[in-house]
Amino acid sequence: MLIDLGANLLPGFVSGSRDIEACAERIKILYSSGLGAALLTPRYYPAKMSVDEFVTLRNNVLMNLSDHMPKRSPALYLGSEVYIDERLKYISEIGDLAVMGTRTVIAVMPEGSWETALLDTLYAIKMADYEVLIAHIDRCPDWYAEDLFKLGYRGIIDVESLVGIQNIFRRRQLLEWIDNGHIAGIATNFAADEKRAHEKIMRVHAVIGDKRAEALAESSARALAGAVKITQ
Repeated sequence: MLIDLGANLLPGFVSGSRDIEACAERIKILYSSGLGAALLTPRYYPAKMSVDEFVTLRNNVLMNLSDHMPKRSPALYLGSEVYIDERLKYISEIGDLAVMGTRTVIAVMPEGSWETALLDTLYAIKMADYEVLIAHIDRCPDWYAEDLFKLGYRGIIDVESLVGIQNIFRRRQLLEWIDNGHIAGIATNFAADEKRAHEKIMRVHAVIGDKRAEALAESSARALAGAVKITQ
């Protein structure tokens, strides 16, 4: 089964749910869509708060969620989307932002052109023995994404980019990236269209086919190897 590597569900964070009840409803949608697991990825901005403040907020939201957790849900794991800022090179607590129990970091690149300092930051994290996965790689210009692939990074693509009508000509490129092993998995990214989220997640299998779905499921499982489940 496919795994959601970018479930922006937790309220109180960018692109998160409006409240804890809406968060629980989104978890129900993930389960009913047949996803085997989901990685919770609230976004961390280095300029807005310290790592300790972020972790404390995330933990408080999770405690609240535990009282509203649906009876049925996919296996949930905890991580973050780390907005890449050059000051990250100096944060020794980067492990607190990784997928819990692993050395996998989900990174978000800023929009626009990337200065060398940003690529140096990615490299510094990688050289600290973390696997860095680039979230929303489908939103990057092709030449940026291709450069990252050449440097050994893999990406995560949004469901919307695979099934949205406006992306029909873009889809071929994304499927080639999957075939070439450049993509670690998919992200539901509910903020794009929550009302039709279930339909779009279900359509992913038809778009990518069984062989690609199996490859993505295996790749995502490897990224979560050793990760700590916060639910069953």
